[in-house]
Amino acid sequence: MKTLLFFVSLLTTVTAGQIKAHAQSDARSTSEFILAAEHAWARAALDHDVDTFAKYMSDNYVLIEVNTSPDKVSRFDFTNKSIWVELVRSRREKYDSVQIHNLRVLLNRDVAIVTGEYSQKGTRDGKDISAAGLYVDTWTKSNGQWQLVSSVFP
Repeated sequence: MKTLLFFVSLLTTVTAGQIKAHAQSDARSTSEFILAAEHAWARAALDHDVDTFAKYMSDNYVLIEVNTSPDKVSRFDFTNKSIWVELVRSRREKYDSVQIHNLRVLLNRDVAIVTGEYSQKGTRDGKDISAAGLYVDTWTKSNGQWQLVSSVFP
């Protein structure tokens, strides 16, 4: 009986360890996928690859920018997927360089939050939109596919 209890205990410990190792491996591969997608999405905007740029974004994607007026009043500006894609497609928005770095992925089941730093040089309607700072992207997994649902540039 003691031998049976020992083997059941050992099997439970081994199985629990395998499950934890498998979960850690899945999280690592998901994080690697999300990081690769982040870089590919940024590269698509730079390369004017509109189809790739759009494919990473969910249909209800929203870009949220925090803008502060000269009198220090902050407001949110929202841009949806169709507007941003059309800006890039029409070349009204062009990027000369886009860099992202110091990325971190935080996973919670089918939601991935990416925090990072960015720098960009470009124009929108002929006006300089060069900037650098922090950003947050939110990805969700739906029907087995990861898609970007929002970006926040504070």
